[in-house]
Amino acid sequence: MEPSRFKFVRFKLGYSQKDFASLLNQKLNRAYSIPKISAWETGGSPIPRIVASEVEVLSRSLPISARVVVFANQKGGVGKTTSVLNVGAGLALLGQAVLIIDADPQATATQALLLDRSSDYYDHSKTIVASLLGDLSLASITISSVSSTSFRGSLDLVPSHINLAEIDSRREPGVEVLLKEKISDIASAYDYILIDAPPNLGLLTWMALTAADEVVIPVRTEPYDTLGVGQILSTISKIQRRLNPALTITGVLPTQYDRRKVVDREVLSHLIATLGDRVPILSPIPLSAAFGHSARAGTITSVDSETNVGGAAYRQLSGAIALRQQFELASVEE
Repeated sequence: MEPSRFKFVRFKLGYSQKDFASLLNQKLNRAYSIPKISAWETGGSPIPRIVASEVEVLSRSLPISARVVVFANQKGGVGKTTSVLNVGAGLALLGQAVLIIDADPQATATQALLLDRSSDYYDHSKTIVASLLGDLSLASITISSVSSTSFRGSLDLVPSHINLAEIDSRREPGVEVLLKEKISDIASAYDYILIDAPPNLGLLTWMALTAADEVVIPVRTEPYDTLGVGQILSTISKIQRRLNPALTITGVLPTQYDRRKVVDREVLSHLIATLGDRVPILSPIPLSAAFGHSARAGTITSVDSETNVGGAAYRQLSGAIALRQQFELASVEE
């Protein structure tokens, strides 16, 4: 058993290390200590087979329902799709079953993951359009294993199409919950469902926020890009009041951050000072040419570059999401 799997099950079951040690001692008639639990979780000590077997038994009692995380911002070019791809790949590396739903008519995530095969899905009947504007289930148009074979988990895709823009003209009672209803039919098949929302505050974004458990708000550390954060927060507040009271904000995720530039540091400080008491400002994703190189090569930075600082930042974020750890927050010293 991998350390991350052990820790994931403990977190999912809601036990502290102390309580989990007590539970294992009771079931296995052992005397495991808190430091021993910690050593198993960090990889400092191998997990005994008898413990691994018991933890797998305990994992069967976990509720089977994916956590749905939407990445949303009405501003384009802020690293939204890059964040979805890298976090999704990071979770798959950790052994999670991940589904990316491309809810953006620009279909950037679809093109990034399918590359030469993307033309096969030019027919909108094979994409999310056929599900939201037709009667097909998401399962029937999901593409399996769209990326690296090195994943311990899996990465699937619900592809998008430009015709998805037609959804904004659709007006019928309760249309905002349509995506949520579609997701409910496949939620048991995944650990995480990540939604790439379009760069606007239209109906598709409302649907994505209504369907989600959590929202991440990527924003470039550029002065003009941060001005619209208040708008997305206002929209989220309305969704919480009217459509999805359980929606939580994971945080604002600064992207393309260059700590060498005064303006980037000033923008980050501004975000912390003006919004830090309302929402978490997550540790920024460093600016890196590797993201562009990966896009051209049809790969994902968090997978194909173990030493790149940008990829490492996304892997750290993925780990915090998977294990429900405290997220690392930005600081003015960044």
